[in-house]
Amino acid sequence: MSVPNFLYIGTSKAGSTWLFNALAIHPDVYLASSKGLYYFDQHFGNGPEWYRAHFTGDEGKRAVGEISHSYLSSPAAADRIAVAYPDMRLLACLREPVDRAFSDYLDLVKNGQHDGSFETALERFPRLIDRGRYATHLQRYVDAFPRHQLQVGLFDDLRADAQAYADDVFAFLQIQRLELPSAALKGRMPAGSPRNANAAAAAKASSRLVKRIGLRRLRARVKRSVVVRQALYRPYADDRPTVDPGVATELRGVFADEVERLDTLLSAPVTQMWGYRAPQPDQSGGG
Repeated sequence: MSVPNFLYIGTSKAGSTWLFNALAIHPDVYLASSKGLYYFDQHFGNGPEWYRAHFTGDEGKRAVGEISHSYLSSPAAADRIAVAYPDMRLLACLREPVDRAFSDYLDLVKNGQHDGSFETALERFPRLIDRGRYATHLQRYVDAFPRHQLQVGLFDDLRADAQAYADDVFAFLQIQRLELPSAALKGRMPAGSPRNANAAAAAKASSRLVKRIGLRRLRARVKRSVVVRQALYRPYADDRPTVDPGVATELRGVFADEVERLDTLLSAPVTQMWGYRAPQPDQSGGG
């Protein structure tokens, strides 16, 4: 039984499934028995032995960890992780918060958890907004860990060059670079709609049953299967729903302060990259 030395803490709908699959094929990486243990927020009461039991059979891998995308927004997780594993390396990936919230909404619809508009989902599911308060959530980790133990990437960079993004992750985890196969460079959980609502609901119920009886690895393999997803869901193409422009503008106002604070936290022009601030004119006088 090994001690984990890295975590992906969030956010959701920002490539966590892609990252899980990219790390799962690396020979120097051992991942917990399934994506989404949620120990440091939802299952902390199960105790440390329960948690460590998910890391048996690592065979001396250099990087041992897990991916639980709710840790970032959890008020308690940062301090709990710092107390239990003060040397933990932490990975995060941020997606423009309105885009992230709408993607989360589409996932709720796809999984049969919501049947209604984006606006009604915002009222019903507070996480759609709360998970986008990145600066507030990241500050807890900045306060609890040395800055060199925290790597924060942007979903924009993952979309632009998945291999370069993976290279940065491998370097942060201090493992060898791995050239990812073409299949691993593609998006893993695209938004879509059920091909058959009853079949999708039955698959979800079966997944929950498998989880309850402890077959986490089997559940994880099935959930990650491209064949299974394509059989159950039809990915959106040109018919992908879009956010109402008025709603998007209102939400950008809600997130504006959080995004501006990221510029300082990450030492990067996030507000400009995400269009929350217009590019500043060149004041150098150069031609």
